[in-house]
Amino acid sequence: MERVYQSQFIDKVIVALRKAAINLEEFQVKTALGKAEAKEKYEEVKKEFNTFIHENEYKINDIQENFEELKTKFDELRIQLALGKAETIDIFKKQKKQLLLILHEIEVKIKTDKTLNRMYAVTLIEIEQFKIQLEILEEKYLNTTSETKSSFQKGKEEFNLFIDKIVSKYSKKKEETKLEHFQNEIAEAFTHLKKAFSYS
Repeated sequence: MERVYQSQFIDKVIVALRKAAINLEEFQVKTALGKAEAKEKYEEVKKEFNTFIHENEYKINDIQENFEELKTKFDELRIQLALGKAETIDIFKKQKKQLLLILHEIEVKIKTDKTLNRMYAVTLIEIEQFKIQLEILEEKYLNTTSETKSSFQKGKEEFNLFIDKIVSKYSKKKEETKLEHFQNEIAEAFTHLKKAFSYS
């Protein structure tokens, strides 16, 4: 039974990772715009992420243990996401810094608790996706041009190859998967994806 659950969990995470890659690719295409549009896109991204957090926050209520601290952090995050429009790069950077700080605290709490780790695996992926979106938007605020599209394609291919490797590795495994190992591989998968966007 545990092995079946493990397999379903891994499948769910892999699907979420592939979806994140597609979303980020679409996002990059949509943000191939000027500075003014970047402000609007930032508001849109905050709203979408806020909705996701709101819809997933309830999971904590179903656990017997008291996770008040994590709930508080989610509340702080939602307050930050609801802040006014970032009209200048300075305001954007200030908001981004604050968001990344709270996101880091949330990630640490989730990653260091086994129950939360399982429940919020997809949330961690959404957080990573949001962080990459912030990086892309910062480039747009600064009006930097993205010339090296081929480097993005290469990074995306590396990401997909890495995901395929994880899938084949865990589909062969008969023994119970160590969650920590799997988490490390997920982190590495995002490193590949971040690289694709950093140099694009």
